[in-house]
Amino acid sequence: MNRHGILLAALLLAVTACFARGADTGGLTADNMKATLHTATPQEDGFIERVLARVEDGSLPLDLVQSTFLWAKKKPRKKFFYFKQGLILRAADRGIHLS
Repeated sequence: MNRHGILLAALLLAVTACFARGADTGGLTADNMKATLHTATPQEDGFIERVLARVEDGSLPLDLVQSTFLWAKKKPRKKFFYFKQGLILRAADRGIHLS
């Protein structure tokens, strides 16, 4: 195999590894979500981090988290409460248990 073949194979392996890692969070970051939803306790921060970890490992759909986040951030008060409760209920409808 020549150099170009080896480089091409390495590139294909790298691309495959990126996709096999699981879904990314689609631009949602823990810091952004915490600031937007006005988390106030370490428990609330932990919920956000657990949600994003579940998105990354593929056990929670990104579209469900994004749509719930966009809905909750429009609420005038208690944004985190709406996000958490909404996500728990919507995930349960899909057979996904969150706590």
